[in-house]
Formats: sequence, C-alpha cells, structure tokens
Amino acid sequence: MKLIQFKLVTIICEPGLKNSIVDLSQELGCTGFTITEVKGQGNGEKSGGEIPDEKLKIEIVLELQLAEKLMERLAASYFENYSVITYAADVSVLRPSKFESEKS
Repeated sequence: MKLIQFKLVTIICEPGLKNSIVDLSQELGCTGFTITEVKGQGNGEKSGGEIPDEKLKIEIVLELQLAEKLMERLAASYFENYSVITYAADVSVLRPSKFESEKS
C-alpha cells in the first residue's frame, strides 16, 4: 500500500458564499469537495448578511500548489468583507487520481 501526500483545505464560511467558493475551486481545477453544515463562534466581527452561528465547512483534498493558489484567492476575495477562515493540513491518500487537478 502506497500513500500519497496531499493537502486538505478546510474553509469555514457563511452559507451565502457556498456557490462562489465552489465555483472558484472548480475554476482552479479542484476535482471535488465535501460540504457540512456546522455551528460555531469565533472572536471575529460578523458581516451584515451573516446568520449568527450558522456556517458551512467546505473540505477539499488537493495538491500542494493548488492548495496554496486556492487559499491565496480565498484570502484576496473574501477575508476583508466576509466571515471566512481557511486552513490546510497534510493528508495521505490511497487513490491519488481522485484528487489530482483536472488542469494539471
């Protein structure tokens, strides 16, 4: 069994951003995502259209370079005006072809 290293990018955001974040990830070449409804609270300010405590967690497994590009675009597009956080973790996968960029 050979495990291949990828990144798991996790995005916690307002539900209203779902479509634009998914569209951005697909535009960059991401092959899939998982979305979960979550609740939580941080120390940041809330944006005007935000529903208190309701968030989405979008998880995407992807190659390192694509993870960095996605996170840069998320920061540039959303961090200033929306309640969005993102982080990445190392993951090992058995089926790398499921997560390799369509634009490689």
